[in-house]
Amino acid sequence: MRTPRPGSRWSRDRIARRAIYSAYMNSKAWQDKRREWYARWLTMMGTPPRCLVCGKRWTLRTGQLHHVTYMRLGVEEPEDLLPLCAVDHAKLHELFDNSAAWRRLGRSAATAGIIAVLRRRHPARARGLAS
Repeated sequence: MRTPRPGSRWSRDRIARRAIYSAYMNSKAWQDKRREWYARWLTMMGTPPRCLVCGKRWTLRTGQLHHVTYMRLGVEEPEDLLPLCAVDHAKLHELFDNSAAWRRLGRSAATAGIIAVLRRRHPARARGLAS
């Protein structure tokens, strides 16, 4: 579970929500959701998913799914989840968590904006050499 930003204080309600989220991320239900998401992606796209930032092949073993919204946590729709590699997922959260400006946009808009920024910054993308 992520810790509060320096200088911030989390309410009891937020701490409780984070505990629920953490338990879900470690559950069989989440692992099943990931497998379901992956199978649906393969069916819809016909190719394995790739990190939306760097283009690295996404796998159930190494890939991470970013929640665009937590509104349907536990019953996510496929469009609620975006494939990212661990490195780019961490970068996305670093930017989002440490910027009040990104957070003011809301999670969905900020996610799209941050992914666009990270794609422009990515050296392989800049050279057209996504892995």
